[in-house]
Amino acid sequence: MALTLSSDTSATRSALPISGLALLVFAVAQIVASQSPEWFGIGRNVAEQSAATSHPLVPLGPAFAIWGLIYLYGLVSAVWALWHRDSAALKTAGGHLALIWLLDAVWSVWVPVNGIDWISFVIIAVSVISGVSGLLKLNEMSLSQAEKGFLFAPMALVTGWITAAMVVNFTSSLVAAEAMVNPRDVIVSLAFLLGLIAVAGGLLSVIRSVVYAVPLVWALGWIAAANVVRQNEPLMAFTAVIGIGLLLVLTAVVKRRA
Repeated sequence: MALTLSSDTSATRSALPISGLALLVFAVAQIVASQSPEWFGIGRNVAEQSAATSHPLVPLGPAFAIWGLIYLYGLVSAVWALWHRDSAALKTAGGHLALIWLLDAVWSVWVPVNGIDWISFVIIAVSVISGVSGLLKLNEMSLSQAEKGFLFAPMALVTGWITAAMVVNFTSSLVAAEAMVNPRDVIVSLAFLLGLIAVAGGLLSVIRSVVYAVPLVWALGWIAAANVVRQNEPLMAFTAVIGIGLLLVLTAVVKRRA
C-alpha cells in the first residue's frame, strides 16, 4: 500500500501545472531577492537607495511594510494554484501574476546594485502592464469565490501597490539622473502626485476592484505622512489626503456597480 501511495503521489506531482510551479518559485524568489543586501551583502538595501533620491513624493518608510502582506498572499496564492491546475482563471492569468513576482525579484536585486534608475522604472512599468492586463482578463470571466480570493485578489493587491511605486520610481529616476525637471521641487512632485491620483482613479474605474484601491489609499496616506513628518510640505500632504477621499468615493461607486 505504501508503494502504491508513493506512486500515486509522484504521478500527481508530475502533473502539476507550470503556472502553479512558476507562481511558487517566483513568489519565493522575490522574498529571497528582497533580502539580498542583508543576506548576501549585495549592494545597498532599497531603503538606502530610496533615501539617496528622497523627494516629496516618496512615502514614509512604514509604507513599504505592505510588501509583507503581498509576499504572504503570493505564497498562499501559489499553494492554491498548485492544487487547482484545472482553473480556467489560473490558465488565463496565472502567467501574469508569475511575471509580476519574477520582475519584482529582478527589481529587488537590480536596485541595490545599480540604484533607482530608468531600467528599474521599466521593470515596474512592465509589471504594472502585466497586472492590469491580467485583471482585465479576469474581469471578463465568471470567477469562483476561490479564484477571486486566491488569484484575482493577490494580483489586484500587488498591482495597486506597484501602480503607485511606478510613479515614485519614475520621479526618483529623475532625481537620480539630475534631470532639469527635478521632483525635489515641490511643484514638480505635486504635478506627479496629481498624475498618480488620476492614473489610479482611471485604472480603478476599469479594474473595478476594492482590493486594487487599498494599496493606493495606503500609499497616498504615507505620502501625506511623509510631507508632514519629513518634508514639511503641507500642500503635498493636503493633496494626498484629497486623493484618498476621491479614491474612496470612486471605490464606493465601483463596489455599488459590481
